Amino acid sequence: MAAPPRAGSGGVTLALPPGWHSTTPDQGRYLQPRTRIVVSSDPIHSDLSSVCQTQIASYTFPSTAVAIVVVEWTRRIGGMKIGHGPQRPRHFTPTNLPIRRPPIIECFSGAGGSVQWVEHGHTFGAYVLLGRKAPAALAARARAVLDTLRVAER
Repeated sequence: MAAPPRAGSGGVTLALPPGWHSTTPDQGRYLQPRTRIVVSSDPIHSDLSSVCQTQIASYTFPSTAVAIVVVEWTRRIGGMKIGHGPQRPRHFTPTNLPIRRPPIIECFSGAGGSVQWVEHGHTFGAYVLLGRKAPAALAARARAVLDTLRVAER
């Protein structure tokens, strides 16, 4: 059996399960952080035409689906120190990546959660966006997909 395809950019990828979709990250007007991965359990696409343009929630996907957005800070912003912070969790769990009721992610109307970590001297953030009508079990599926994340040394 062939390995599932991988989705991502900049040396940051994850395994794309059967039936999942990816889209090219759209940075919009944002220089930092860099969006590395945008995937969903259903079709997903960029939507920078919305009134509230945020880097994480500027994607459209069905309300019954879950999306994952992974970003990487490649330069210091304000007082944020790049490459300092907790190491990546061995597994993404409800403890280290809890899903909270809205409003939790700016400009996103569904439940969601996020986690930040440092790997290979780079700072990353993963965001799980649960559609308004999505079953809670999809959050666990998204965490399992995040467990396939690979970050190449650069």
